[in-house]
Amino acid sequence: MYCGRASETMDHVIPFSDGGADDMSNLVPACHRCNRQKGGKTPAELCIGWDLRHRWSGKGTAQKSDISGLSLRDMYLSIHEGVLGLLDDLDKVAAEIADRRRRDWFLWASPWTYHYDLGINYYRKRFAEEVQKAKAEGWPDNRPESVKKRSA
Repeated sequence: MYCGRASETMDHVIPFSDGGADDMSNLVPACHRCNRQKGGKTPAELCIGWDLRHRWSGKGTAQKSDISGLSLRDMYLSIHEGVLGLLDDLDKVAAEIADRRRRDWFLWASPWTYHYDLGINYYRKRFAEEVQKAKAEGWPDNRPESVKKRSA
């Protein structure tokens, strides 16, 4: 979710330590490294911290420029749009995860096995047409008949 690498864990968007729900609507996939770095931070705090760590020289003040010509305030404002985009992406992924019909479709959609080294972007591109078709059809129940009978 945060860096584009393969996701091995599920992260609480609103940290569990801050009262974030321990349910599917508050979980997104994340790699071990990002999940550890995020810790008890919100996604916005994580993103801003990463950006400032890379761009802020540590000189200057919030209002006065550092050697790069940017104040801390300028840097924060420049990343604001990126943080809003991240929050939009988080909402989209959390909604996808929380949608039971969608999750069930993915579980039974294909005989492929997910390989962490290929990553989610590979699978999104590879199966984009199948996903769009299933979405248009309302995530059809593609479980084998024997499984459908057991759950009926």
